Amino acid sequence: MNEIPKLLLVPVDGSNGAGAAAQLAASFARKLNIPLRLLFVFPATPMDMFGVPSEVMNPKEMKYFAAGEFEKLRDKAAARTFEAARKSIGDNDIAIEDKVLAGQPAEAIVDHAKSEPGAMIVIGRRGLSSVKEIFVGSVSQRVIHKAQCPVLLAR
Repeated sequence: MNEIPKLLLVPVDGSNGAGAAAQLAASFARKLNIPLRLLFVFPATPMDMFGVPSEVMNPKEMKYFAAGEFEKLRDKAAARTFEAARKSIGDNDIAIEDKVLAGQPAEAIVDHAKSEPGAMIVIGRRGLSSVKEIFVGSVSQRVIHKAQCPVLLAR
């Protein structure tokens, strides 16, 4: 990509790495005068999250198979995650959108980026112990390798 991005996509999950990515992306968005979109990926169905219901399933998990309960769980998790990202960004005058995606995180992020011409992904790396610090998180690694747009890895 030889042109300035038109949109920054920032996957967020509530982690410190996601907060750092949101902060970095906001700085770029401000300087480039472009919008920033926070992406939160949640499993598509209760079975994707908890597996097939069984008699030995945890009752707390079983309740999310009832109509509307899984969506409430998704919405609550998304709101909490977007709030954490916005807190990392702080006060700003940039356009920020929130978008909830369904599915496996890396695949959902890459697919969404494909649908946005001029997008650039700003993603955090997973914070691990000092011994494993050199490795990139599995979602970040998949996004870096599969994305067809530029990807910036935030520390």
